[in-house]
Amino acid sequence: MTLNYPSGAQIVLGPDASADEWHAVRATGIGGSDIAAICGLNPYTSPLEIWLKKRGETVPRRHDPILSEAAEMGHELEPVVARRFAKATGLPVIENPGTLRHPGLPHMLVNLDRATVEPAGDMGAVELKTRSSYALPDWIDETPVEVQVQVQWQLAVTGWRYAWTAALIGGQRTIVHRIDRDQQLIDDLIAIGSEFWGWVQTGTQPPLDGSHATGELLDRLHATPVDQIVVADPTEVEKWLKIRATAKEQAEAADIALTEAENHLKAIAGNATDVHIRGELAYSWRPRRGSIHWKDAALAADPDIDAEQYRGEPTRVFNVHLENL
Repeated sequence: MTLNYPSGAQIVLGPDASADEWHAVRATGIGGSDIAAICGLNPYTSPLEIWLKKRGETVPRRHDPILSEAAEMGHELEPVVARRFAKATGLPVIENPGTLRHPGLPHMLVNLDRATVEPAGDMGAVELKTRSSYALPDWIDETPVEVQVQVQWQLAVTGWRYAWTAALIGGQRTIVHRIDRDQQLIDDLIAIGSEFWGWVQTGTQPPLDGSHATGELLDRLHATPVDQIVVADPTEVEKWLKIRATAKEQAEAADIALTEAENHLKAIAGNATDVHIRGELAYSWRPRRGSIHWKDAALAADPDIDAEQYRGEPTRVFNVHLENL
């Protein structure tokens, strides 16, 4: 089937291109996964790392065999997820046409996992994901924000009106969502991406953020120091030392306030597990599922045993249900 791109998106690289060709083209613009990281939505990749790579700088690789294997398995399972999507929706699955470029904004690139066509004849993108079972709550009601951003970038390049996401969770459950084109979000992403690409072209480093991904990148970049002393601007150093000290004090105060509030709420609950207000469950303080009171277990097994040696207290889990009051 010939894919119809209303915006005139250009196929700049075929789906069977070599890894070197793919990396070379990717360096000429911003892809869907890039824009999510630029927006600070990728816990493993920071905007600074994207900027360095687009500038052609060498970035030390993250040595994480677990993440590497997860990425590898995601690639190998892609055809499986595609088949599960087709079975769940009854829609056809069209293979990835290659790397696409926006005709008017050449720094905007996408690589579609798949495409589909609905009964009315409209084309749409299909984004395939594999996630661990821990990610199930993030996918139940809707596609996570970082993937929505990735998909809207695809719709911006292709000009299509909708997309689908299909996630294989824990290797057992497939969750499918349909996403309509959000022109306001697309306009915002285009503005963010264009500003970022301007920084790439001028060599202007993006502002550092407070993400763990940026911190881990700096750790990798400067893992082997060669100088003992650097003479720095005292105004800049003192500024960030003060911000750090203030943040540390606020974190400690917040921790004390949080514990105090929970202590009061636990005292109100007393021996009850659930606390209701105005007909709603406000919070719960329930025994931990699967926990064992060893003293009771020992007595049940042998009434004549010295149960004092099996001292231990059952634990309870505190969980607030009315967060937004």
